[in-house]
Amino acid sequence: MLAVWFLEGCLVGFGAILPGVSGGALCAAFGMYKPLIDCLAHPFSALKKHGLMLGMFVLGIGAGFVGLSGVAAWCLGRNAPAVCCAFAGFIAGTLPSLWHTAGTHGRTHRDVFAGVSCFVLLLAVFFLLGRGSLDLPKSFGSFVLCGVLWGLSLIVPGLSSSSLLLFFGLYEPMLAGIASFDFGVIVPLGIGLSACVLLLAKAVDLLYKKHFALVSHAVLGIVFATAVSIVPYGRMNIPCASAVICGASLSRGLEKMIANKCKA
Repeated sequence: MLAVWFLEGCLVGFGAILPGVSGGALCAAFGMYKPLIDCLAHPFSALKKHGLMLGMFVLGIGAGFVGLSGVAAWCLGRNAPAVCCAFAGFIAGTLPSLWHTAGTHGRTHRDVFAGVSCFVLLLAVFFLLGRGSLDLPKSFGSFVLCGVLWGLSLIVPGLSSSSLLLFFGLYEPMLAGIASFDFGVIVPLGIGLSACVLLLAKAVDLLYKKHFALVSHAVLGIVFATAVSIVPYGRMNIPCASAVICGASLSRGLEKMIANKCKA
């Protein structure tokens, strides 16, 4: 079980580096989003309940985000469409369980409408982001902004910080800085990330408590939009299709493994 949580964290950290993939969407896909929000909003009580699971998961995120940033750059250089397809498969494989979880407190037409609306809205945002760019100077403040965007992508499932960083011209400098352990990049990145997450976590936790079904269906729509948007439809081939299938099979296998461990 510990290895599974660590592996899921690695996938979230690795996937969050990829353009178009949301770290928050991956957290939600693996069932870790709500425990993470609980921990950030109410650290003492949540750590007693989820401490071991979240500890391994966060360690995995760190390993995937920092340790594998160079691997991510290499994979993207070798076959970016196949990598994106693999993560689309990871996300798609979790949709049935997300649908089930969203309906555990009941399901109304309003909840389903919220999911569909978020799906359409996020696709429109992705479309607009892909139509332009803006180069910002590479400075301490710019890398703090990178951290804020990463934090938003964790707190707001479906928001792809990588896509935003590409738009601002900060994606490649940030990735290179992480891969080379450049503290001029890592320190401001950490400051922005921590500040964003700590400030917004309580607000999201309150929304879940008051409107669980509505928020859960909205998150489901966002996660689905993420999977749809990162598929490179114009460059699909047999390796890409195989990557989608392998990604979906892996995420389903991880879910079944965790379910069996919980039953045991």
